[in-house]
Amino acid sequence: MSGPPARVYIVDDDPLLRDGVTQWLGDAGYQARSFPSGEAILAAYPQLSPGCIIADMLMPSMSGLELQRRLITAGCHWPVIMLTGHATRPVLTRAMEAGIVAFLEKPVREAELLAAVMRGHAHLLGKAEMVPDPDLVRRLARLTGRERQVLGFVLQKKLNKQIAAILGIGETTVKGYRRALMKKLGAHNTTELVVLAIRAGLPVAPAAPQS
Repeated sequence: MSGPPARVYIVDDDPLLRDGVTQWLGDAGYQARSFPSGEAILAAYPQLSPGCIIADMLMPSMSGLELQRRLITAGCHWPVIMLTGHATRPVLTRAMEAGIVAFLEKPVREAELLAAVMRGHAHLLGKAEMVPDPDLVRRLARLTGRERQVLGFVLQKKLNKQIAAILGIGETTVKGYRRALMKKLGAHNTTELVVLAIRAGLPVAPAAPQS
């Protein structure tokens, strides 16, 4: 990422989820800070710099939607990403009507969360859409057809041996393609590779069901 790290605030009563999301975002280059409740972030809000908020829909003392309403009342219009384990249609409708920029079901996937954060950051900067990075698009164009295939399967979180079986090639060959495409894109690890691919405008397909 260019410039100072974008700020993201995680609000969830589950400490394992808070720590996990904070780790993901830190690895991706974001400045992440977590809060155990809506009350905690509301108390800290006057001292916080603008950022994207990730909030659990269902928390014991204050729901994610109630937190978002109170933030708006306080004059805060930062983008909010909502997480929930119960994505019923009425809940989804209420969330979108409240101005939530993204709505993700638990267990949330890392790539989907990072894509949502990028979209939220685009809103924070006053952009309706995140425009693909032209430099990354050019790097993608330098990939061979086979490297693009391997990248597509990596974005589906398939293992090297699974990719090898699908393509009918050796696992060592897959590793070679993977190293080559990561070098061309400038990625040092899989998380960074996923982030770069999303920034280039590639869709991240849901993982295929295991047979």
